[in-house]
Parts: sequence; structure tokens; C-alpha cells
Amino acid sequence: MKLKKTLRDHLGLFLTLPGMFLIIMILVIPLFMTIHSSFFRLDHLQEGPSVGFANYLSLLQNPGIWYSFGITVLVTVVSAGISMLLGLIFALWIDQRTGTVAYLIQLIGLLPWVISMMVGTVLWRWILNGDTGLLNYFLRCLGMKPIAIFENKTASIVALIVVMAWRTIGYSMVMILAGLKGVDKGLLEAARVDGANAWQTLTRIKLPLIQTPVLLSTIVLTMSNFNNNTVPLILTGGGPGTATNVISLELYRMAFTEYWFGMASTLSVIVFLVNIVFVVLYVRMIKYDI
Repeated sequence: MKLKKTLRDHLGLFLTLPGMFLIIMILVIPLFMTIHSSFFRLDHLQEGPSVGFANYLSLLQNPGIWYSFGITVLVTVVSAGISMLLGLIFALWIDQRTGTVAYLIQLIGLLPWVISMMVGTVLWRWILNGDTGLLNYFLRCLGMKPIAIFENKTASIVALIVVMAWRTIGYSMVMILAGLKGVDKGLLEAARVDGANAWQTLTRIKLPLIQTPVLLSTIVLTMSNFNNNTVPLILTGGGPGTATNVISLELYRMAFTEYWFGMASTLSVIVFLVNIVFVVLYVRMIKYDI
């Protein structure tokens, strides 16, 4: 009887043990190993002497790292902002519609998010290609001069932002739409009876009530874009020069091109801390307790 009571009282713990074991093996242990490696010279997987905080100081004094962080923050914030704004607009529009048209719009909006990131980026690379791309084909048909997007610094950054925003609009749209569907219709009807216009209904009822999906979507998109390696690698490769060399590409280069695993581990720790800062800032700005 005592054994049965113990099992019943701790059943939840026993059921979560497999999941906790996987989390520890896949996330916690590699995290601590990465932190440990960041204090050593670890080139070509040959562990050298401990260097203390020398790796961190070296990275913080490297202008290229600061540029990579700067361009990463720019691309992340702008692309996430565009995704959230357009996602909100589409969600508000779809919320006023029902039937086949609404489902079709949601389906089309979700396609960029659900298709392979690599496939979508390759298609954009082909569309924007300076020689054989679809965009320049139409420009030539219109008698206009072709645009060499990937040979221009500003154009490459804009292209990277556009592609990243394109693939995440559907996600923010669906998340916000789910929040809108959960808004009490009685509140909207009461506001309409009291004479509230569409803008007042949006800003004083709908937006405050959907702040949870907005916050979660913003965090997910920010983390996704900040740590995205596939889109920059395939679309621009960090070029022209180092114009679009986002921090994930710099981390990839250190680890798998130069084999500076000690420095790569150090940069990974810094990127991890920056991710935490992003989450804390969003939670504080939205003034919402999770």
C-alpha cells in the first residue's frame, strides 16, 4: 500500500523523467560543454591550454564581430517587424471573413512557413539572380535595365530582409488570428453599442486582449531570424564581401571552415546571452508576466 501511495503521489515526476532525460542530454550537457570549451584553445578538435577569458576579449575587440552583430540585429528587427505588421493586417482582414475565401487566404499565407526553408530560399535566389533571374527577365521585357542585387551591398541586405519576412508572415498571421478568434464577441458588441469606432475597438479591446499571441509570435520570430543560418547562407553567402555576414554565418565559418572550435564555442555563448536579452526585453516592453 505504501508503495502504491508513493507511486501515485510521484506519478507526474515519473512520467516526465524520459523527457527530462532527453532535455538534459540534448540541451543542458551540450550547453555546459560549450561554456567549458569557450575557455580553451580548441583548434581542429585538439584541446590546448586554458586561455581564461582571452577568447571573449578577442571576439569583443574584433570589428568584424561587431559588424556581424549589427547587421544581424538590423535584419532580425526589421524582418520580424514587417512580419508582425503584415501578419496583423492580414489577420484582421481574415477575421472579418468566413467560408472558403478565409481558409484559402490562410492556406496561401502559411505556405512560405511550412515549405522547406532551403527550397524557398533557392527559389528566391533564382528569382533575384542577376543573369537568369525571373525578376530581371520581366525588367528586360519592360525595357528596363537589369538589377544586379547580389552585387550591391544595400540591395543584398534588403533582399535578405524581404526573404526572411516573406517566410514568417504566415506564422504571425495565424497566431494573431487565433487570438482574435478568442476575443469575446460580447465585448465587441458592447463597444459597438457604446459608439466605439473601428480604430477604438482595435486599440482598446482587440490589441490588449491578443497581447499574448503577439508576444509569443514576436519572440519566436526574433529568435528564428536571429539564429537563422540557412537563408543567409543560400541567398547571399554573406556577400557581397561581408555585407550580409550575419552572426550565424560567422559562427559557421569559425566552426566548420576555420575549425576554431574554441572561438566558435565562445561566440555561441555570446549569441546565447543575446537571445536571452531579446526575450527579457520583449517581455518587459509588453509588460506581460509569463
